Amino acid sequence: MTVYYTTYDLRRAADKINMRGRPYVMALSHSDPSHPYMYARILGIYRVKVAHPSMMYVEDMNVLWVRWLEVDRKHRAGWKAKRLYRVRFVPSNEEGAFGFLDPKDIARGAHLIPGFNLGCIVDPPKDSVSKWDYASADNWQYYYVNQ
Repeated sequence: MTVYYTTYDLRRAADKINMRGRPYVMALSHSDPSHPYMYARILGIYRVKVAHPSMMYVEDMNVLWVRWLEVDRKHRAGWKAKRLYRVRFVPSNEEGAFGFLDPKDIARGAHLIPGFNLGCIVDPPKDSVSKWDYASADNWQYYYVNQ
């Protein structure tokens, strides 16, 4: 998937998003006034046919299945603190850990740096609903948002 955006110097640019190499995206956050963006990892890219009694025709809709990340509030970050923001996956047994996102809502791809010094997820939940919870070298406890 390709996401087109405008850079800080008003030029056009594009991010190539895929589930293997560059799976992280960011979108504007309307629910959190303290941090302007929300972050997600794309798990699937789908085109679905939508039919509703209020609609005259069946419409094609593009959707992304995502796993949400949340900002670590315990970590001091930002321009004043001179530190990168830190995010982690919402635990899969919590409501809202997974969801759907309209590709039009994506601001751009996100570059997340694994928190190598904080380690991998070693004890995934036993009642997990996702294969992305299992302990592996790809599942880090925290990620830093490269700005």
